[in-house]
Amino acid sequence: MTTLISPYQRIGRDIGVIHFGLGAFHRGHQAVYFDDALRNGLGEWGIYGISPRNAAVTDLLRRQNFLFTVNERQGNQQNPKVVSSILNGALFDLEHPDLILAAKSPELKMMTLTVTEKSYLSGAESSSMPNRILDILEIRYRAELPAPTLISCDNLPENGSFLRNVLLQSASQRNLDQDFQNWLAELSTPNSMVDRIVPAITSDSINQFEKDFGYRDESLISTEPFRQWVVAPHATTYNLTKLGIEVADDVAAYEQLKLRLFNGAHSSTAYFSQLSNVEYVYQAMQIPQWESFISELQSELSKSFVAPVGVDVASYSATARFRIANSAVAHRSAQIAMDGSAKLPQRLFKAMNSLALLEQSRERVAFAIALWMRFLQSELMLVDPLADALRERARSSDPVAQVMQTPGLRDAVVESQWPLINHYLHELENHQPIDMAANF
Repeated sequence: MTTLISPYQRIGRDIGVIHFGLGAFHRGHQAVYFDDALRNGLGEWGIYGISPRNAAVTDLLRRQNFLFTVNERQGNQQNPKVVSSILNGALFDLEHPDLILAAKSPELKMMTLTVTEKSYLSGAESSSMPNRILDILEIRYRAELPAPTLISCDNLPENGSFLRNVLLQSASQRNLDQDFQNWLAELSTPNSMVDRIVPAITSDSINQFEKDFGYRDESLISTEPFRQWVVAPHATTYNLTKLGIEVADDVAAYEQLKLRLFNGAHSSTAYFSQLSNVEYVYQAMQIPQWESFISELQSELSKSFVAPVGVDVASYSATARFRIANSAVAHRSAQIAMDGSAKLPQRLFKAMNSLALLEQSRERVAFAIALWMRFLQSELMLVDPLADALRERARSSDPVAQVMQTPGLRDAVVESQWPLINHYLHELENHQPIDMAANF
């Protein structure tokens, strides 16, 4: 039986990256980039992985010597690869000798993050993510070593600037040494954008992989072939483009491209699927009328922002639809439909407002928002930070106005556009979503 074997020498290597958050996305995305760099002899890019609050992932990886498989899948095609770039890791412990060694590594170039938005909250709590980063940086500062580049890989607008602000705020709140605070002010924290579909793995997937390839990997990652990482220019001693990472001034434009044309289409498909009793979003994309609607929706959304220079928007949109339709990377519509109040402002609401301001067509965007509203009115399971308020307001006599004025809902659709959403919401009371989508 085949076992997990690294394709390169790992013993004796210096840590090049410290990463916070060893979830599936990191293992299926950033760890792959750094693995490619190590395979191609591009320097020391080995990772020390930190589990911020739970040791389950690091304990699992340790049992496999921090080796795991990333299986890229498209339709019936599978392309598994053993990823070895995570050299070590543990639950965060500032006294752990391995963490101290990583913090003092002469090859440390980056600290990267894939954590939840709430993890960025600053404050006095010692276990907060900003304070833990500060603790590691202080070790490096005291050792008189160069500061690493800090790169947030989370879906936050201007994530690098956001990270920088919370670190400086936390350092000030803690009254840390002023010289250290001055050193922090010079940190490089470029904005970045990451993209790849990495669904949660299941025991069935692990069992099937063992049957197909002859070895068992409890830390298996199943993902799509597509991946993208865009980082803003910054002063470095290394060349990111050699790692396959794009360097671009307009990271915000890439964020909009992804949020509107991929994530907007993804969320819309999820709510359509939920209301149509379709379990997986790829199944919805197999319905010709819906695939056609999504293409037209993307066309509307593309007029709500300025795309990055040199990007073919039509080609990008087609690739996004192809990705969502990938049956080998099955995303449950219920999973994509979660937390709509946090996701849709960036994906659909702001687009609707921009299109209205530009006097551009926005009927399909309004229908997509109405699908979410109808989902809120239904008996389907609702997982959302504002779930109770949204469900009650969606079932009121004036649902669009009530939902859009929900306390805590950010960047709501402007009032002038409520009647258009209301029109489609009323139509959904008497017509199936697919029939309405087909009539656009």
